[in-house]
Amino acid sequence: MLQHLWLNNNKITKFSCPTTKCCLTELYLQNNQITSISGALGHLTNLQVLLLYNNRLRGLEETMAELRKMQRLHMASFFLNPFTQESRYRHYVVHHLPSVLILDKREVKQEERNAAFQMFNPDRSRVLRSVAFGRRAESGLIPGNGGPPVVGSRTTPGTGITHVSITPGKDISHRKKSVVYSKPT
Repeated sequence: MLQHLWLNNNKITKFSCPTTKCCLTELYLQNNQITSISGALGHLTNLQVLLLYNNRLRGLEETMAELRKMQRLHMASFFLNPFTQESRYRHYVVHHLPSVLILDKREVKQEERNAAFQMFNPDRSRVLRSVAFGRRAESGLIPGNGGPPVVGSRTTPGTGITHVSITPGKDISHRKKSVVYSKPT
């Protein structure tokens, strides 16, 4: 079966890959004239290397939506496409393609992943900081957003902050509602 496909430097404007029995692991489409990949690559879940640099891709969100299912993708290059000029481009890609280790010929560092998480998941980021510091959780995230069950809670008037607490040592695993929690203050 075909695993590596080189179609670079061919003035290609549109690309699609047959959906049946396609086991590509490496796809080289750099230096073409491709304007969109919508509906063309999403089914290539075994893809590990994708080079799409120096094309005419404009839609960053559209492109990432197409590539999100690629959980094995570890190397991707998009530089010299119009969407790479967008602010937060690199963080956006790092956030939406978490398996990528090398982006645009540069290693993705943990600091970049953390910054991308904070930029594109501000609510979850606040929750993690709240739980980590054991002080408070944002009320917009309570209840039912994946934290452990709560025993008691109170909202501080005028602040929009809900303080929740658990009873140490008490088995509350039978409860169905889950919320973010902090230690009682």
